[in-house]
Amino acid sequence: MMLSGFVVAQIVFDVALLALIAFYAVTRKPPPPPEPPEWYAHFLKLAQEVIAATERPFDDPAGREAPPPPPPHDRYREARALLAAGARPDEVAGRAGLLPGEVRLLARIVAAEAVSPATRRSR
Repeated sequence: MMLSGFVVAQIVFDVALLALIAFYAVTRKPPPPPEPPEWYAHFLKLAQEVIAATERPFDDPAGREAPPPPPPHDRYREARALLAAGARPDEVAGRAGLLPGEVRLLARIVAAEAVSPATRRSR
């Protein structure tokens, strides 16, 4: 009899404890968010100034820069065309303004390109 009374009392206390825990969990307020550090306001102001400074040239057509100049004359394309036409390497170097080593390399490339289509057709 004494044991059953103890078990009943234990169950009552357990239920009461669970009710208190549930009540505390439901009524508890979340902690307030921490205050931002003092440098955070300065950072936000700086970020806004940077964004304003970088967007201004794109928004204002008068503030835009001139378009980039056209690409310079391609000396290598001219030299390859001359070599493919059969010009002598020293003439190509003089007209295109290239060094002799560059002209020799381009001559090998042009010769390989001339041979390459013929070998592709025979396959």
